[in-house]
Amino acid sequence: MTLTSEPIVNLGAFFEISFLLKLALILIILNNFKCLPLVWHVRLLRGFRFVLRSNRYKNRPGPAQLFQPLIISSGGSLMEMDYNLHKSNSTYFADLDVARCHLMCTLFNRGVDYARNTKSVGLLGSSNGMVGLALGAVSCTFRREVKPCQRYEIWSRVLTWDQKWMYIVTHFVRKDAIKPRSFTLLPGQVRRQGKLKDLAKKEDAIFASSLSKCVWKKGRRTIPPELMLQASGLLPPRADQEDFFATLREEPLSKLKLSRQAEEVYDIPFKIAEKIEATYDALTEYLSPESDDSEDGFSAGPKELRKQAEDEWTWDRVERERQRGMEIAKSLAELDRLDGEFTAEADALGLRRDLW
Repeated sequence: MTLTSEPIVNLGAFFEISFLLKLALILIILNNFKCLPLVWHVRLLRGFRFVLRSNRYKNRPGPAQLFQPLIISSGGSLMEMDYNLHKSNSTYFADLDVARCHLMCTLFNRGVDYARNTKSVGLLGSSNGMVGLALGAVSCTFRREVKPCQRYEIWSRVLTWDQKWMYIVTHFVRKDAIKPRSFTLLPGQVRRQGKLKDLAKKEDAIFASSLSKCVWKKGRRTIPPELMLQASGLLPPRADQEDFFATLREEPLSKLKLSRQAEEVYDIPFKIAEKIEATYDALTEYLSPESDDSEDGFSAGPKELRKQAEDEWTWDRVERERQRGMEIAKSLAELDRLDGEFTAEADALGLRRDLW
């Protein structure tokens, strides 16, 4: 047996492999970050922040914004793939939760204030019940596959409402395939105004379309959608109806559950994320070829355009749009009858177990 001075393990090669493994692990985590445990909750919290009074936009949403979509940017990850190497159909519903949260918290933040008010005047009178939004049903139609790591946008807007439910329509759209004519609510994005892009091929850009129905609750009591819309300033009053909410808005709101300082602390990580995203978007825009979009037809400023749009959206026009949307939404409402199709006393094929 001869002794050798060569090391049993080549430490240099070991650490080199270790570095590559660490780099690969970091890239995998970043690509699949949205699928990690508890990240779904963080994504929802980012939407909830728009309910905070200290984090609302100066341009409050009005009747002209009621049926406008809110766009969320997202993308597919490796952990969302199915056996066809496409985004799995089941993963769309997690994205829908986040998109609905952003939309409803942005449009109805003022209504939430009045709904949770414990003073003598309120949407449902004096009550200490917690205000929340409950999902009643969701249906999704899949048109085209989302490839691994492909970016897409989630366009969500109010479709219609009835005496109990609000119906939200959502489209998953290929990123940058369709550009909105303008951003009417977010002042920091007014500079991105442009004409609609590839509008003739908009259906080719849609990956999936979804319809959800939600209900506003205060404790166990249902808040009628029309009340929430009026309290949020989204629904103009009828010509022959007394404006009850003129008195409601003069009622002092309950004391904040969180102080302004606590709200700002809550918002710190999300503001940091926004700064990083803004820097990335600016760098991407700088490196990308110049867009040929123009601003023809936008000679007036954003404020003038907003005022003109507000004047055009009367109660009658909103009601016509609501009724048009109900023609589509009633198909989802009919699904409530599916409970009667449960064959509880019939014969069954057998019983099997899943993995757990």
